[in-house]
Amino acid sequence: MATPSTTAAKDSSQQQSSSWKGNVWIQDQWTEDDKSEARDRLLAASSQPQQQLQEEQQQQEHQKKQKRAFHEFRRNASTNWNVFYRQNKTNFFKDRHYLHKAFPNEFGWLYAHNSEEDGSADANTNGKDSTKIAANAPVGNSGKDDIRIVEIGCGVGNAILPLLEQHTELVKQHNKESTNNDEHPQPQLHIHCLDFAPTAIELLKEDPRFQSAAGEGRATAHVYDLSSMHPSTIYIGNNPQPQQTTTSNNQSPQVLANSADVAILLFCLCAIGPHPSPSLERAARHVIDMLKPGGILVIRDYGRLDEAQLKLGTGNKELGDNFYRKGDGTGCYYFELDDLRELFVNKDDGDDKLELLELDYIQRVYRNRGDGTTRRRVWVQGRFRKPFLNEVGTEEEKCAVATGGLDASNTDNNALKHFLGTSVKRWDDYYRAISTTSTSTSLPSNLFQIFPNEFRPWLSWQPSNKKGNRHQQSQPSSPSLSPVSEVTIIDLGCGLGNNTLLNLVERQHEEEQQQNQEQESQSSSPSELPKPPVLNLHFLDASNEAILRLRSDPRYQHAVASYEESTKEPGFTAATITSQVCNLASEETATVHLEQSADIILLMFTLSAIGPHQQNHKHPNQPRHSGVVNAVQNAARMLKEGGVILFRDYARYDDDQLQLNSVVGAQLCENFYVRGLDENDDEDRSENDSATKGTGCYFFDLEEVREFAVNAGLEVLELEYITRVYKKSGKNGRDCSKNGGVVNRTRLWVNGRFRKPVVA
Repeated sequence: MATPSTTAAKDSSQQQSSSWKGNVWIQDQWTEDDKSEARDRLLAASSQPQQQLQEEQQQQEHQKKQKRAFHEFRRNASTNWNVFYRQNKTNFFKDRHYLHKAFPNEFGWLYAHNSEEDGSADANTNGKDSTKIAANAPVGNSGKDDIRIVEIGCGVGNAILPLLEQHTELVKQHNKESTNNDEHPQPQLHIHCLDFAPTAIELLKEDPRFQSAAGEGRATAHVYDLSSMHPSTIYIGNNPQPQQTTTSNNQSPQVLANSADVAILLFCLCAIGPHPSPSLERAARHVIDMLKPGGILVIRDYGRLDEAQLKLGTGNKELGDNFYRKGDGTGCYYFELDDLRELFVNKDDGDDKLELLELDYIQRVYRNRGDGTTRRRVWVQGRFRKPFLNEVGTEEEKCAVATGGLDASNTDNNALKHFLGTSVKRWDDYYRAISTTSTSTSLPSNLFQIFPNEFRPWLSWQPSNKKGNRHQQSQPSSPSLSPVSEVTIIDLGCGLGNNTLLNLVERQHEEEQQQNQEQESQSSSPSELPKPPVLNLHFLDASNEAILRLRSDPRYQHAVASYEESTKEPGFTAATITSQVCNLASEETATVHLEQSADIILLMFTLSAIGPHQQNHKHPNQPRHSGVVNAVQNAARMLKEGGVILFRDYARYDDDQLQLNSVVGAQLCENFYVRGLDENDDEDRSENDSATKGTGCYFFDLEEVREFAVNAGLEVLELEYITRVYKKSGKNGRDCSKNGGVVNRTRLWVNGRFRKPVVA
């Protein structure tokens, strides 16, 4: 039985339904539920654009954070791997003895004698007869007497060293079975190992297998960043006058470009960056340029959805699509097959990349018998070949291909010459820029700590350290300054002035004022402490802007005013302080008035800014520049007999050098870089920025410093490496991420003291 309300609602519905006939709109009655539903729809509609905007802003902020984090990662990638190898040595990765199984065409010939001794071919040679493999060089290189293999990202040699070991056994076996008239000797194996972690290269060079091959001129190892350095910058000759590889009279030493029969990339590309990214694209281009026509590239790397990626994906470690930062600060990208196709394979009619031979996933399942768990591993593996060149072109073009590209050599040489010609202007621009910013220019400069022997007479003037007394590094008890009434110090390449010297000048000015007041009041009493010698200072720098800023320092101005006032009083002499613009690297310097005047000369991070060391000319692209030698000889002329040069500068493989290796266009020649190009986070920055921006920095080897000091007629009192490890607190994620996930930086400097001999 229907209720009255139900009947009324039914009648209303029927009436409303009949009312729609022929009408555009009809009278409506709203219930409270209708109003509530309408309000909800209005609220949802008004909040949707705001919510969408917030999501877009959050996405943009997330992308910015990822970009900054990736920039920090790239900047510190070499440092992170260097720390990794310093901690793990050669104990982390096992030797890879599977290359002849994974790539039988390229490496099967090295293991042919093993198969013959066993009486059977390896089950993993894909049905190929191993004796036939042994009779042929790698694809595209049959009939060659030498086979050149390059491993990029070699680490400590876990892949390349077993190949060397196997080749040694192959040669021994062949010599035992062959006659004196053997017409088919085994090919000589030449290897070149590349890694951007200096510690890994040092550990590799200590291996007896590598040392044996290097002694025969068949192995080299280089610190090399694949993503930023072109292979034409790596010289692979071994002798002072190496064998020339050329097809014309214009002979040129061989470089790595266009030289490799086989290039190996094992779990290397994944550590560079995500795809697509400029760094990974440059790395692929440089690999292609290493191969000679017909050369083979073999790759194995991590694949998409590998078990390791699934674990990394659980935390906030992603720096890009499918690219993650591990706990030790190193990175890893997980590839799809199409990623490698886009990086290495020619499209349509292109011929600037490679031909695809093989490309596939490798999938393995590992079961833990103890707990019954399984791990699913995914790798990508491929083989690519560089197309053969058509037999056309001029003799110069063929020569350029054979020698690794003469045009690249000339370009590098011209870039270095241009830089050296604009070096002073660059420093003017640098000091002009920091005059309007808060950029810190401080380097280790506490002379009481660095050179306590020479600055002991002014130790009582040393400002108190609010953070407590730091341990002063010890020095040999070599002769220091004899007690004298005055000392002349010249600060060469002074920049804005050494803080210790300027503080001493200020204190000396205060002491002079106090002495004058006591003399006027005639209330002075004999001091129990010996009075420090009068300090005469001369500041020299090639940058006019630096000298102008130095002269505006209040400490300098007070000292100059004191000196000018003293000249007006007869019989009273104050300390001398001067500054002048002087290009120390020039053969002719306006410093005749300073010759044989200095008791102490400071060379603090000065020579590294001048240019590459003159005698470091193994690489054909590097000119025999004499700026550093000129600077040391000019400094020696300013010294009195018995005077000393106090030296500190950047050492080879300092953390700054490792970071500069990853900056595109920063390296002008071996161990000489342009600084200041990595301030822009945009990786699309032009590689030609080094033509107009940045200052120079060279990283010295200890023996280079000894050589130019001895050649200038100086005695070596002390010469050593100084190592400092600066640890971060790591109290939060920001502290740790500032250094690419690593909580310390290792600084390396060369420290030295040199004396001008006393002529009897």
